[in-house]
Amino acid sequence: MKRIFALLLCITLISASFYGCGKKEEAPTNTKTETGSEVSSSTDSASNIGKFPISEEKITLDIIVTRGSQQPSWNDIYVWKKYEEMTNIYINWIEVSSSERSEKISTALASGDMPDVFLRCKVSASDLLLYGEQGLFVDLTENDMLQTYAPNYWNYLSKYADTRASVQYPSGAIYAFPQVNDGPELRVSRKVFFNKNWLDRLGLELPRTTEEFYNVLKAFKEQDANGNGDPNDEIPMSTGDFAAFQDSFLGAFGLSNRGQQNQIVDWDIENNKPRLIAGSDDYKNMLQFMNRLYTEGLIDQELFTMDGANFLTKAEDDRIGCFAFANLSSVPSDTTENWVGLEEALEGPDGHKLWAPVRAHFHSTGAAVISSTNEHLEETLQWLDYFWSDEGNLFYHYGDVGVTAVAKDDGSYDWTDEIYDKMTGSVTFDEVVSSYTPYVGGNNPVVEVWSYFGGGETQPIPAQTARNLFKYGTDVYWPSFTFTTEENDQLTPIQTDINKYIQSARTEFIIGTRSFDTWDSYLADLDKMGLSTMLEIYGAAIERFENMQ
Repeated sequence: MKRIFALLLCITLISASFYGCGKKEEAPTNTKTETGSEVSSSTDSASNIGKFPISEEKITLDIIVTRGSQQPSWNDIYVWKKYEEMTNIYINWIEVSSSERSEKISTALASGDMPDVFLRCKVSASDLLLYGEQGLFVDLTENDMLQTYAPNYWNYLSKYADTRASVQYPSGAIYAFPQVNDGPELRVSRKVFFNKNWLDRLGLELPRTTEEFYNVLKAFKEQDANGNGDPNDEIPMSTGDFAAFQDSFLGAFGLSNRGQQNQIVDWDIENNKPRLIAGSDDYKNMLQFMNRLYTEGLIDQELFTMDGANFLTKAEDDRIGCFAFANLSSVPSDTTENWVGLEEALEGPDGHKLWAPVRAHFHSTGAAVISSTNEHLEETLQWLDYFWSDEGNLFYHYGDVGVTAVAKDDGSYDWTDEIYDKMTGSVTFDEVVSSYTPYVGGNNPVVEVWSYFGGGETQPIPAQTARNLFKYGTDVYWPSFTFTTEENDQLTPIQTDINKYIQSARTEFIIGTRSFDTWDSYLADLDKMGLSTMLEIYGAAIERFENMQ
């Protein structure tokens, strides 16, 4: 092996050039707007940076990669085979499953027998800091190496402070390539979908307020919405994802007002300071609303124990009136046209009309990490940076246009008919496309955009729903904050205990086993866990972010 975290992907037309060497602090030029791709494309060029092959002499890199359960050997993926020919960089893939990933990474770091890159290994922000400060991961800011050898990535960081603040530590170090999402279709992470047949049968419209939402669910429950003659088998709202359920109501109660990247702290607008979301009066009001829905049987009583198979069975039996999720992949594929997405954010009882589950541009860190034992650092950076160009991004997700993919009139791409013909019998979509592209399974060190991403979020109904709800996002999106080692040492145990307590109490409040009369004691318990210290640490991180912009 040799190095630490890698990158992936490969994308399209094998033209001679894939990016230029941009000026060090110059803002990037984007190929599309927020409604489409925001992949950087620098225009300057210098020496051989950005040209194929990357190396005149054959280079071999050792890369540990997380291989998805439906993926073939990475030696057999079309994009990687083609990319080796393009770059003259050949990969010794060390494939691990998600279940063994942590152990393999720990063993490599402890022994010093490291790969050149760790790819799709989900190295956490705290581990990046820990091992980076020990010198095991390369600090990509040293010697201007990002500006010189990864100009597309650097330009993106220069343009989007929320992404840069999510990967750059207080010391200034950057240890990884992340995954980022652009455009409403992928930044809006949760949506609410309604059974269109039920709405039409009862003459109902999509709700615009939380009270209208309550009334729609009540009608679903009481008026035999599925029309089978049994007025008691309807489940007005269900979900196989509690987080999606909760996130769909946060904004209506003025919560999570700095975007979805931070699930525990947002901004107290009245007092101009960070606040614990789950310690606010607005949060209490939201739980009381959820308790009302639960006790009246308007929410699935298996809300906290639902699994995908159970949810699918209920959907197949036409028992579900609405649900919260990222897309329509959890319902039978032949019923997706029966669903319609919420068209606007719900307005809450105090006039809040915010759609909270919208990400900053940043999605997740640790998608590609380069180890300090890598002897081909410059070439590795160029190898990864290609996928941050518009051309490279397309290649990574679809291979070659005209060979494995076709361009569509709306600016997006799709697989060829020959590839779709292989999706027969029990063979899944992911199984087939995994022979051509490495993106299946996520944590890819790329910019994900709807035009190149073939996931369920980009299908017409979820995509349009996301565009509608994106209009109701916040004006300020916080990054996924990074902390110093000292801050992490204090924050981690406090936040772990507080999160655990919040989740337990939340369930009890919603199902009614804990009275809201105990709210003051609930707040007192949070204070005893070190809440003030946690908020002080977040306050420092927020100040660093504001100074970065």
